[in-house]
Amino acid sequence: MCCQKAASLYRAHFCGLGTSLHRHYGAWARWLVNRDSAFLTLLGSALAEAPPVLCRTTCCNAFATPRDLVADSPVLQYTAAVTVCGLSAKLDDDAQDERGWRRHAARVGSRALDRPIGDALGLLHAMRFPVQDVRGWMAGQADIEHSSASLHECARPTCAAYGEIVGHLAQVSGAPGAKPLLHQLGESLGFLIYAQDAWEDWARDKKRGQFNPLHAFPDLVGRRAALLPKLEQALASLRCAFDALPLRRHRDLLQTVLIAGAEARVVQVAGDTKKGTKHVQSPIEGTRRKRSCWDKCDGCHCGDCSDCCDCCRPGWTRGGSSMIDCNPCDGDGCGCCGCDC
Repeated sequence: MCCQKAASLYRAHFCGLGTSLHRHYGAWARWLVNRDSAFLTLLGSALAEAPPVLCRTTCCNAFATPRDLVADSPVLQYTAAVTVCGLSAKLDDDAQDERGWRRHAARVGSRALDRPIGDALGLLHAMRFPVQDVRGWMAGQADIEHSSASLHECARPTCAAYGEIVGHLAQVSGAPGAKPLLHQLGESLGFLIYAQDAWEDWARDKKRGQFNPLHAFPDLVGRRAALLPKLEQALASLRCAFDALPLRRHRDLLQTVLIAGAEARVVQVAGDTKKGTKHVQSPIEGTRRKRSCWDKCDGCHCGDCSDCCDCCRPGWTRGGSSMIDCNPCDGDGCGCCGCDC
């Protein structure tokens, strides 16, 4: 698949999901679309027996040129509901862990979004998703973190939740035989995400006095030595599950989005300790960008930066804990402006 077709395909799923969120939960929900949820949509489309139906429309800007977007489907509805419930889990977590205005804002946000969150939970129940199990695992995260300093123990709720979320795609997309592999892929992805969060948040958590499973390793070399083998093991499990998946389409694009993205993040943790790896340099290291991304972006807040600007370069994104690499053309997303993939 050529770069331009891959970018159009990714954009069709990304913006199709944004449109589905808008349709079912309101215009505000469009802003929830992210790289992980777009990957989930793309993976569901790749597993389904029939290819996704495309509709020619605009994404969010009524004056933009119409483009092919993935039409609403059970896969999109499932991913949209999971995305909204993910916001609910984030708000609950902030209400418990944060302090001051952040805690207050999380509680207010949770109450304000009670109806759309309830709608999303209702849809997941109708799709026979194990809502109570997943919510129970996530609610017990704090108890595990207070009682254990083991990274694997602390990551277990995230691994289990991601395993169920990705694994349930087998039922939604009509590929029940793929559930064990999808579950393995989701668990591996969940560990990678939790571990990268712990790595990136170490200094902030230490400053705030918050728990981090890597606090047992106060020096950088010790943290890297403790974390890197576990990341490589999870990455190997991720590759193994992905290679065995019975995908009907989009394998090359998913390979770039998932595997290459995860590999890049592991290399970032490894730093210069691996022979034969290059230091991944941010485009703002040593040079200052002179031209804005908005010179080429279409202003679509669903994140169409696949053909945005030449500031999109390999090895850099705007942040966040995602293992998903959003731009099939260059290995990373914009990150330098508001048109974040």
